[in-house]
Amino acid sequence: MMLPVLILRPLEGALQTERRAKELGLQTVVDPLFTVESMAWSGPAAQDFDALLLTSANAVSHGGAQLDAYKSLPVLAVGQATARAAENGGFYIAKTGEFGGQQLMNQLPANRYRSILWLAGEQHSIFDPGERQLHIVPMYRSRACALGEKTVACLQAETIILLHSARAASHLVSELDRLQIERDRHHALVFSAKVAEAAGQGWRSVQMADRPDDESLLSLATRLCQNT
Repeated sequence: MMLPVLILRPLEGALQTERRAKELGLQTVVDPLFTVESMAWSGPAAQDFDALLLTSANAVSHGGAQLDAYKSLPVLAVGQATARAAENGGFYIAKTGEFGGQQLMNQLPANRYRSILWLAGEQHSIFDPGERQLHIVPMYRSRACALGEKTVACLQAETIILLHSARAASHLVSELDRLQIERDRHHALVFSAKVAEAAGQGWRSVQMADRPDDESLLSLATRLCQNT
């Protein structure tokens, strides 16, 4: 039985996930839980830093012309999608981390990248930069949306739900409670233990990707479809 795969991430990323899913022969439903919006922002001088931290491709797509001032800085990117967006935007990628900002910080050489500028979302994760100086500038925000009619209809039967962030998991749970939709028939496929924690209990299954990327999530989804 081919279970539908529900993709809830913001539209730009959701369409990329949908394309990969369709290449695998999966049936998809796209309904972004968040709309990403640019914010008015101003950053400090690039010469005050020796690296730029980007944890989402949204920083590149929503930063505007002001980003040009920071193209002299080597980029520390979280995730291949962020790295690709930054490289396509004219940045030099010094290092790409696969498992979040904290692990990327932990992997940096002790004698390099001592002062880092992070162009972040308004709501961002917290991690410990250690002895490094980390200056955070919020420059985009994501606004939560209600579940759409096609998602509500989809969730009347067993569904595979992809959850890319803890915030998405928390908001989804709130929406399911509001709409009185039970979780026990659905599968939550999550990026990380933090996302699994936010998703909570009561699902038919909660499965965590080997790596926080679409390929790993969609591999889980494919196996689920093959085994049901």
